Amino acid sequence: MSLVEKALHKLTKYIESQNLIASGDKLLLGCSGGADSLAMLLLFTRLRTQLDLSLLVLHLNHQSRGPENEREAELVKSYCQKLNVPLVIRKLGPLSRADFENQAHLSRAREFELILRLYKFDKIVLGHHKNDQAETVLMNLIRGAGINGMSGIKPISGDYLHPLLSFTHAELCDLLKEEGITWAEDSSNEDNSFRRNYLRNSLIPQIREELNPNLIEKLSRQAMINYQAEQILREAAVRQLKKATIDQGQGWWILDLSLLTKLREIEQYYVLKKVVTALSGTDRDFFWHSFEEILGLYSGGGSKFTTLQHGITVRKVYQELHFSNVIATKEVVQEPLVLDEDRNRAVFLNYRFSFKYLKVVPKNLFENPNIIYLDADKIEFPITIRTRTSGDRFIPRGMKDLKKLKDFFIDEKVPKFERDNIAVFADGRKIIWIAGYRADQRVCPDEKSVRYLQITAESLHEKPKRAANRTRKQGEDNELNEL
Repeated sequence: MSLVEKALHKLTKYIESQNLIASGDKLLLGCSGGADSLAMLLLFTRLRTQLDLSLLVLHLNHQSRGPENEREAELVKSYCQKLNVPLVIRKLGPLSRADFENQAHLSRAREFELILRLYKFDKIVLGHHKNDQAETVLMNLIRGAGINGMSGIKPISGDYLHPLLSFTHAELCDLLKEEGITWAEDSSNEDNSFRRNYLRNSLIPQIREELNPNLIEKLSRQAMINYQAEQILREAAVRQLKKATIDQGQGWWILDLSLLTKLREIEQYYVLKKVVTALSGTDRDFFWHSFEEILGLYSGGGSKFTTLQHGITVRKVYQELHFSNVIATKEVVQEPLVLDEDRNRAVFLNYRFSFKYLKVVPKNLFENPNIIYLDADKIEFPITIRTRTSGDRFIPRGMKDLKKLKDFFIDEKVPKFERDNIAVFADGRKIIWIAGYRADQRVCPDEKSVRYLQITAESLHEKPKRAANRTRKQGEDNELNEL
């Protein structure tokens, strides 16, 4: 059996085990002209008919090495013509020497994703192998990465596939030699001022010589173990998140802190990562230091907050963690809404309010903070729904004197960031209801009342996924308290 046949068998087995490719997939192959990418191109052209694949090659010229870059482009072009594979060549940069590695990575990613969308292909395929895997794991270990970082290069990462992770660089070179295929050597790979080059050319050879000659295999194997361990943690996080979720909606999420803190820190990390990923749309930017920022909110009373990447704000509100994507949930300043006496429904802020006149009311008038019963004859129409304004005062139900709304919110422990999202009902002379909190004493029903106005507040947010989404008093089973 030839090396190509052995490699095809090995590649097919890996693709199946990791569920990388489906029959009929359209694959965008990144090809630099080096041994790894040319071997990948060779193998996939041999699988093209068997798996009914459509292939497109993308070569990126960073213009950092002058004539050398041009020779690599010509090499890839010649080989693609020989294999009858369409090719796109894009010129990038030139990039500055400072932070070249990061700039090159970002520019490559932009081009790959642009071409993927432009040509309507399914996946991006790159030629990373066991040696690249070992370098990545060792680099991440030195940086102090967690399990995700120690998983190294993933078989699947978003739109990217890495099907050669079961091959060493030497195996791929031997494959090309047997086929009589020449490849380009990137001279910049000898520059040890780049961190990865230093690991590849100096540190890893020294460790292999002095400590463990099987270092590449061991680190590659460890990456797979960490990858599988992370999959287990991610699956567990789905179940734990379901239990800890109090409420959620478009751009926001509320967790029960008392349940969350019963978990181990590593479990908490993956639960919080699920929330941040859902709100930000990416799982690439939640690191351990982000988790530690949230941990810092746990201690102390009252309300505390921190801001993560992608505009995600996390607030501790007593025994709850409130997550919000300020971009998705940014409130539009809403003008006051004026209602006539015959109005039966209105939408303001995040609530739908309905109005109904009654002659008889329940005994427990103030049991549900989201349903209020007022004496209709004590209200002067039209009424206005608005947000708080400076100097607002009212007489909270059960009291005799005017109280500043600001002081009322402080006494009720309403976080500052929530106060501008509370609807204030007022008639021409006075506040009549702070929605969800307290009515004004001057409009509350008494023994002389004969006509009542019922106002009901319903959340516009999507229905919570938990069966019971409310705080219940001991022994209580009245479902009126549930929004």
